[in-house]
Amino acid sequence: MIAIKKRYILAFDPSLSGTGFAVLDCRYKTPRLAEKGTIATSSSDPHSVRLALIAAKVKELRARYSSGLYDKVFLERGFTRFNKSTQATYKARGALESELVGIEIVEFTPSAVKSAVTGDGSSDKGKVAEGVSSLLGIPNDFDTEDESDALAVAYTGYLSHFLKEEWD
Repeated sequence: MIAIKKRYILAFDPSLSGTGFAVLDCRYKTPRLAEKGTIATSSSDPHSVRLALIAAKVKELRARYSSGLYDKVFLERGFTRFNKSTQATYKARGALESELVGIEIVEFTPSAVKSAVTGDGSSDKGKVAEGVSSLLGIPNDFDTEDESDALAVAYTGYLSHFLKEEWD
């Protein structure tokens, strides 16, 4: 085990229907999965309820890992078409950000995340799940694509920020 104060990386794949989240424990030579999941919401609930559920989970994760949380949180950047789906994604992102005040938020494009875990920026979601599972040495048994995507975002943050800052 390596003595690192800021040892947990928190990442999200924002979506109103299912926001994926992942926490990597970076106390070891290679990062280990600490927690992963999906903040699932029902389309039959009002947006205010769905957004409150997302914000509550982010608040819970921040509190649980506060003693060793890395000073950046990583998100996958959503699509930029102006339609209802995009609007819902940005509402979910707003709920996330409301609970992350004081922490720098770093975004990655979907192609950057795919490239980091598969070597191919145009990989499909199945290949992303396979790639991140292989890199972390965990089974490819994700409950949702949101989970595997969030874990891929966390691993991308680990490669592009955490390693550079902790070991420079």
